[in-house]
Amino acid sequence: MNLEELGQKIRAVSADPAVQGVADQLAAWKDSPATADELSMTMERYIGNVWIGSDSDHQQVLTLWSAFQKSSIEVIRGMTMNERLYSFSLLDRFESLQSDGDRQALYAKLLAGVA
Repeated sequence: MNLEELGQKIRAVSADPAVQGVADQLAAWKDSPATADELSMTMERYIGNVWIGSDSDHQQVLTLWSAFQKSSIEVIRGMTMNERLYSFSLLDRFESLQSDGDRQALYAKLLAGVA
């Protein structure tokens, strides 16, 4: 499951504004300068502090997020750049980049070259 699919699955859990807010946070990350590690921290904080009306909905959102975190964020340093771009739904953005500076910013976002 990539980031875009995660957002869609979370949106499908419930119309609850808090659940939709989780999906909005995921979508907003793609256009922010925040790194994958920062996404993880932000989402953990957001899901932990937002009031989702149903315990079942909260558990579904947490389960979906945890699966993504385990399959993409925790192992990101062992991924190729193409795997990172796919997992975080950034392939199209990467292909449209014009400058080396923009590419370097995207590499940094996906922790490429970071120990």
